[in-house]
Amino acid sequence: TAKTDQSTVNLRVTSESGVCVIGPGENCLVKDSTRKPGQIYEVVSVDGVNLKIRYSGPDVYLEKFDILPESPDGFLPDANWTVDIIKEEQASRFYYRVNYSVLE
Repeated sequence: TAKTDQSTVNLRVTSESGVCVIGPGENCLVKDSTRKPGQIYEVVSVDGVNLKIRYSGPDVYLEKFDILPESPDGFLPDANWTVDIIKEEQASRFYYRVNYSVLE
């Protein structure tokens, strides 16, 4: 996206049950950057599971997010997440990476 359009192209991440976890909407659990003094993640409860969310915020050139279990030895439930790109006709690219940890 052009730098002038960056604030009008955003991500919305929704859980399988329809809870807006990250996004610009008023009903989304995380709307702004989670990076605050002494804090990187925000803990939210989604469908009874506490998750650590790290989000760059909606007003950056490259939006990034992480969704992790709250506990370091925890895991995310097997579920489908929806990632929407909210925009008008701006040209944009979507890159993603999913990291898996092996349970021992």
